[in-house]
Amino acid sequence: MKLLYFGLSLLLCLSWGQLNVGAQSNELKVHRVMKELGVVPDVLKQPPKALLKMRFEDDTEIEEGKTYTPTDMKFQPRLEWLADADTYYTIVMLSPDAPSRENPMYRSWLHWLVVNVPGMDVAKGQVISEYFGPLPPKESGLLRYVALVYQQPDKLSFDEKKLDLKNAEGHSNFDVQKFTDKYEMGEPLAGNIFQSKWDSYVTELMKMLYDVDE
Repeated sequence: MKLLYFGLSLLLCLSWGQLNVGAQSNELKVHRVMKELGVVPDVLKQPPKALLKMRFEDDTEIEEGKTYTPTDMKFQPRLEWLADADTYYTIVMLSPDAPSRENPMYRSWLHWLVVNVPGMDVAKGQVISEYFGPLPPKESGLLRYVALVYQQPDKLSFDEKKLDLKNAEGHSNFDVQKFTDKYEMGEPLAGNIFQSKWDSYVTELMKMLYDVDE
């Protein structure tokens, strides 16, 4: 019996060890990629503490720093991070490269903002800006897109009104550091980053949102 107990204990220890190594590996990679791609210091003072997993409609799972098409990112992703069911979170997705990395005059462009998210139940959060995917202009090259999760001190009352997707006001020049400092959220709890460049879906999205032909 003692031998069986010892064997089970050893197996559990090894399993937990592998999980911890995996978590540390993901955390270190997201740190490294955020710094390599200049998100720190362009957008953040410090990288997120851990990886935010993002999975899109066709089961495309975002790998830190990789390139995806706007068509791939068409619909709101499913998110996963180490969340506490009794804690509230804020989700932000933005691009620091609007309209291009060389000329980021609209840094940062807000693509998604949901606050008061209980645990990982994004659907129960308060939407300030509905999700819309990457909009890289035709000749802009690769643009960076950053998704972040912040832990709130509690369920909060936000001053910001819900943004109209068809109006650039509120989306352009969004300062995530200023916003999270205002509500005392501290550094990002989890995050991810990917890159994207123009494809034909951008033309469709621009027509739908702003009634303009690219």
